[in-house]
Amino acid sequence: MVTRLYIPWKRLFKDLWFSVLLIVIYMLFLSILDDEHLLSQLSLPLSIISVPGTAISLLLAFRTNSSYQRWWEARKVWGAIVNDSRSWARQLITYLPQNENSNEIIEDMSLRQAAWCFALARNLRKQDPTADAKYLLKADEIEVLKGSKNVPNSLLYTQGKLLKELFKNGYIDTFQLVQMDTTLVKLTDSMGKCERIKNTVFPSMYTLLLEILIYFFIFFLPYGLVETNGMILLVTSVTLALAFLIIERIATYLQDPFENSSSDTPMLTLARTIEINIKQEIKYKDLPDAWKPERPYVLM
Repeated sequence: MVTRLYIPWKRLFKDLWFSVLLIVIYMLFLSILDDEHLLSQLSLPLSIISVPGTAISLLLAFRTNSSYQRWWEARKVWGAIVNDSRSWARQLITYLPQNENSNEIIEDMSLRQAAWCFALARNLRKQDPTADAKYLLKADEIEVLKGSKNVPNSLLYTQGKLLKELFKNGYIDTFQLVQMDTTLVKLTDSMGKCERIKNTVFPSMYTLLLEILIYFFIFFLPYGLVETNGMILLVTSVTLALAFLIIERIATYLQDPFENSSSDTPMLTLARTIEINIKQEIKYKDLPDAWKPERPYVLM
């Protein structure tokens, strides 16, 4: 996630360098022809060029807004996960009686919640969902989870089964059972929202149509600037082309908030924050360090 003003120039260059190179060569060629007065017969009124340019600008604004809404929804969902995870640990600590046996249960179920956050983050990024579990779960449980097709869901099932045992053994009453089960339902709902965002593809035809329109606009743009000298034609055309391409590409980055990129929701960082908060509340001895940016201004 971007934590300060940061534009992923390297990523943009990697994705756009070939298109930009072709555009510069094309514009340079036309600017040379313009200096030789060979484009005078191909001049187009600038008003004709500005109409599709305005339409494309509106489409880009809609595309960017839609992509940002997906990104912001993902961030709100993970904000809810942070709150519900803290609530789960608090409910365990305050509802269960304080004795040696219950303290072990509290620690086990609290750390499993932290493991769930890491597993969900890894699962959304198509990484190993048990990669962080060795610090939070027992070895036999990890082996069972490796055979699961949906590790986060399996962890919530385990929490639900243990919650039932707590009620059956008299550790919690009916009201407390309902409250804790409601927290598990909220976590399940957040997981489903993340999976919906991850698996709902932004309409490809809309993206393709917008890209085609942008390149058509770039192709005809120089013919509306024939009346200017070659250098102004070159600089103006390349600048406008870059502006449209960069905005479209950034919108593409924002539409996928779970792809482990600089514009990604910082799920692992949030999961580590939850882990620290939970361990602190259950009086864990060795607290892990918070994760810091791998490079300036970018979180994991």
